[in-house]
Amino acid sequence: MPSETMATSLVAGVDGVRGGWVMATTAVADGSAVEFSAWGGLEALWAEARARDLLVVGFDMPVGLPGPERRTADVAARELLQARRSSLFWTPPLCTLDAADHAEANLRARRQTDRGLSAQTFALMPKIRELRTALAPEDFAPAALPRAAEVHPESSFVRLAGAPMTASKRKLAGLQERSAVLAGVFCNISEAALFTPLPGPCEPALDDLLDAAAAAWTARRIIAGEAECLSAGEHDETGYPMHIWV
Repeated sequence: MPSETMATSLVAGVDGVRGGWVMATTAVADGSAVEFSAWGGLEALWAEARARDLLVVGFDMPVGLPGPERRTADVAARELLQARRSSLFWTPPLCTLDAADHAEANLRARRQTDRGLSAQTFALMPKIRELRTALAPEDFAPAALPRAAEVHPESSFVRLAGAPMTASKRKLAGLQERSAVLAGVFCNISEAALFTPLPGPCEPALDDLLDAAAAAWTARRIIAGEAECLSAGEHDETGYPMHIWV
């Protein structure tokens, strides 16, 4: 692909939000503008990614689920995050995927791993199921188009800023910190995140938009061959990769 064409090719980052998903789409070239869109379901979002010929889509959602042991990628990401390690929830084991409720999931997890399953982690299960329904393991292969990849925005911010964020993204100082970092790689991040109305079935919060943008930045890095894959080569029993790209 000619370099001029590659520079204008598109990638995206996706974050799960209350009531749906938010996607940040941008060109591969560093400093390109970012645009946000809100989606009620992942199948429609993924169809849009295909229709627009996106090269890589980074998802802030675990897809490959472990057995009795922790995912190596999760351990590595928490080490990278240092003081902000709690921002990464331990990925639930595969045995909990179809549990009817938190009590059942917690029991299954304890039986297989000797560890319980937090309510926060269980709350991710509908999104994890939706992701695994909409995308097949083959969609995460290097030759796939679009190529899907699991990312973790807080880990992306570490790579982008050179150090973990110092404030929570739930606080004004944390939002300002992340916006300032993203301003170096997206020419319009403040205007796009703060002032662009997002008609649709869900209403992403500002931190959701910033997370999606960070995921899109990592998607750029994947295309450029600059991203690091934590735990390359590990897959779960159903074939989904247990990787985190940063």
